[in-house]
Amino acid sequence: MEAMDAECYLIEHMIRDRVRHARERARVAALLVEANGSECPTASKARVTDLGRAVVNGVRKLVGEISHALPGRTRVARHS
Repeated sequence: MEAMDAECYLIEHMIRDRVRHARERARVAALLVEANGSECPTASKARVTDLGRAVVNGVRKLVGEISHALPGRTRVARHS
């Protein structure tokens, strides 16, 4: 049981680290666009939004793979 807790902690730490890095990259990208002044504000917002969407989708995929791989867990099918 302790090994599973340690694995979950490690995975959670990795996810948080990836999200933090993605936020930092998005913030730096927004600052660069703002400093250049060449793009309109909506274009920079779209780029940051796309980056955020990609990060969220990646985290969702990773969490799904983790929960599927954990022993004793069953995957529940969602029906639309």
